[in-house]
Amino acid sequence: MLDELNPQQREVAQLRQHCVAIACPGAGKTKTIATKAALLLQDSAATVGAVTFSKDAALELRERILAAAGESVKKRLIAGTFHSLAFKQLKRPGARALDIASDGDRLGLLIRVMQELGRDGKAEDVIPTIEKIKTNFGRCDPDTADGELYHAYQDALARNGKIDFQDMLRLAVEGMEQGTIAPYAFTYLLVDEFQDTDPLQYRWIELHAKAGSVVTVVGDDDQSIYAFREALGYRGMESFIQSFAAKPVVLGSNYRCRAEILGAADRVIRNNADRIAKVLRAEKGSGGIVQTSRHPDEYEEATAAVEVLGPLLAKGQSCAILARTNRILDPLEAVCRSHGIKYYRASGASVLSRPEGALMCNLLEIVERIKDTGLDAVLAHLGLTAQQLRALHADMGAELTQKGRAELVALGLPEDVATNYREFMKRLAEWQSLCDRKFYSLTLSGVAEWMLKYAKKDSAIRAIQATNDVLSRLSGSFAERLLFLRQDNNEPTPGALILTTMHSSKGLEWDNVWIARSEETIVPDPKSTEPEERRLFYVAMTRARESLMVSGTSKNFESRFVTEAQLNQGAIAG
Repeated sequence: MLDELNPQQREVAQLRQHCVAIACPGAGKTKTIATKAALLLQDSAATVGAVTFSKDAALELRERILAAAGESVKKRLIAGTFHSLAFKQLKRPGARALDIASDGDRLGLLIRVMQELGRDGKAEDVIPTIEKIKTNFGRCDPDTADGELYHAYQDALARNGKIDFQDMLRLAVEGMEQGTIAPYAFTYLLVDEFQDTDPLQYRWIELHAKAGSVVTVVGDDDQSIYAFREALGYRGMESFIQSFAAKPVVLGSNYRCRAEILGAADRVIRNNADRIAKVLRAEKGSGGIVQTSRHPDEYEEATAAVEVLGPLLAKGQSCAILARTNRILDPLEAVCRSHGIKYYRASGASVLSRPEGALMCNLLEIVERIKDTGLDAVLAHLGLTAQQLRALHADMGAELTQKGRAELVALGLPEDVATNYREFMKRLAEWQSLCDRKFYSLTLSGVAEWMLKYAKKDSAIRAIQATNDVLSRLSGSFAERLLFLRQDNNEPTPGALILTTMHSSKGLEWDNVWIARSEETIVPDPKSTEPEERRLFYVAMTRARESLMVSGTSKNFESRFVTEAQLNQGAIAG
């Protein structure tokens, strides 16, 4: 097993003291951890713990360890997530089974608590506040608004005999500190993605180290991108090194990226001050392509991306377009649809799956007389209530028609609603006339304008705009355009172009990566810190194996990270 490791990986695998392995992107960290665990389990007296952040990662790591060590050691291997291992600690013999609150339970309790406290707003919006306090071991000032809410919520959980997901880890840590819960009797403990640990998870690891477990943590401070979840990143890694005299070992060999890509990413990340110094080596050598391009707007940019990546997909290469936010993916998806490119939107709701997009398509079918149902939903968008619609149908029957203002008011419609109804019915007749004469562009722009007039939320406005953009790039009747769109090419199948966010790309890799909207005010996002945004951009860059294109529009200045990377203007060759 050791023969398959490089010198730095081998050092980590052979160390029998506390160790911090600083693993650059594509460094083979999972292989290193799995090999170390398999070697440790050769000692029949050893019990090995392996902790990861997700259930899937825990299962994969367990399978790789057992594949190397053999099935006979499975009883001495305890692998899982922080929360699953904490949950087992809380399950005491003879005690009542723990009742874990579901997401629905949690929301229901929070809604009632907010009502009791006289709080406005949505329960979903206060969940991050509750989670942040729990990450801080439940410490908060009960006299503050947040503290009052937290304690009221905890009381509600207790009254209902429940704990929530985060309580599992908090209570396990609390029990270990008080001596009522024993730490696992790990001889060795291995922790993956250590840079993402929050204070509660760090404390869980720390208590096991103090109880005698020899701990190896693996992570990369340069890939710490979850500060909004209280991830400790560089601070956590430095703290562990100092607190436990842990030996730092840099795994600087990158087996994923060509030298040109890794070099550009390294030039970016070196601008962060608080980081562990490391020398990166591209083991695949040179031959990669790294370039940048600028475009008049996001649709020109999206078209350029699709036209470059389409032929590469056809050659069997994997391709992804990464964006800072889900919102930026909308025009990219629109162009994929209009070009008939098979894609998979891995982050955020698809454009046409949103209610406003579906409603706009429904209205166009009514305009083209493909269907004569669904008008009530359109009028609800206009602002008519269910009661008002029932009054209209009681007077007119199934098919709604134009009426005088006085007649509508007499039916119970307020004057402004009656005016809006009359205006819509007039415009519907105009759109149908234009459609009959095959003036589809004029009809579409009119429908989109009307839909936007009554859209109340930013998300609704974006959905309408995106739907309009998709449809306007197609030709033919609305029936033909909608038929084309409903031949869904948004599928997670081999050969699909992946559309996802920078955050969601972590842990993944592709032959060709295109980073869209690399502009000031977008990345770095002004609501985040510059070092965190730089780490996020670094993660996005290092997803690419063979080629990397970083693009933007002329709406904003070029991102400072593009300048730091020292990229060349141009287009990726096919």
